[in-house]
Amino acid sequence: MIGKSKFRRVLVVLFCMLNLRAASAQEMSLRAVYNALSGVMAPIWVAQDAGLFTKHGVNVDLKYLAATTAVQGMLGGGEEIGLVGNQGIDAKLEGADLIYVASGLPVFVFQIYGRPETKTLADLKGKVVAVTQPAASTDYAMRIVLKRNGLEPDKDVRILYAQDINGVLTSVSAGNAAAGIMSARTSIRAKAAGLRAIVDVTALKVPFLFTAMLSSAKVIREKNEAVTRFLRGYIESLAVIRKDKETTMRSMGKFLKTTDQAVLESVYDDYKDVFPTTPLMTAAEVKAVLDVAKSPKAKQMKPEEFFDNSIVQKIQASGFIEQVNKP
Repeated sequence: MIGKSKFRRVLVVLFCMLNLRAASAQEMSLRAVYNALSGVMAPIWVAQDAGLFTKHGVNVDLKYLAATTAVQGMLGGGEEIGLVGNQGIDAKLEGADLIYVASGLPVFVFQIYGRPETKTLADLKGKVVAVTQPAASTDYAMRIVLKRNGLEPDKDVRILYAQDINGVLTSVSAGNAAAGIMSARTSIRAKAAGLRAIVDVTALKVPFLFTAMLSSAKVIREKNEAVTRFLRGYIESLAVIRKDKETTMRSMGKFLKTTDQAVLESVYDDYKDVFPTTPLMTAAEVKAVLDVAKSPKAKQMKPEEFFDNSIVQKIQASGFIEQVNKP
């Protein structure tokens, strides 16, 4: 028979083992967000829908939150990691302990469509162009493209804020703007409305933090293994997008809530070749945001202060990225 003292020791050991397992299970979970209903979010959608996060040993609770809400969720500790835009830079400029850990899209993915009589960007001088909201990626993209073509925003060309991408299309179609910036999903409707494609912004490959994976120093420190597993799933999804059109379009259709094959084909074709194979953050994409940021701190901070490539570099060194990208 087992003595009482020995029995107690056994119970203590079992209790400790159960606690360790519970802690391990808790550690291998992450609350994740995405902040747009657009093809730019395809990697995190595919990773979740195709079971790639689970495959790499991390349980992900994924949900949609609007841009600023997603970042606020991370600041409050409710959310732990997310595929978002450049809002993390604005938050860090205000002192937030947030950090980008992987690139998403380091360039703009847009097209500029104009009224039938608008043939080139030069025709926009003295006219109105439509974007979504102030300081949104559509706003930055339009301003950068105009400047590159010798037009000064707010002086040579007036900017109309149409709230969202559908509002941009409506503004141009109704004649309230001579041109507007469109996503892949609205480009089909723009063509159907008789609008003219003026500039393929994607082809210009303008460096800009369009989307990237944002987390906090606290999460990276306390749940490093979970973040590593999460990024493995994310990186594998980038390979799946390039190699498996059917799986990608199925995931996009599920999250975009559409079965329109023409729309899904257009979105897939616009994004499949612009996602990076190895999602290392670059100083150039961050600098592009800092150059147009309104905060005076933007001129004082270095781009490298906004990201940490160490986890992706560790995954790269393991040979994993090369392995998942084999034909």
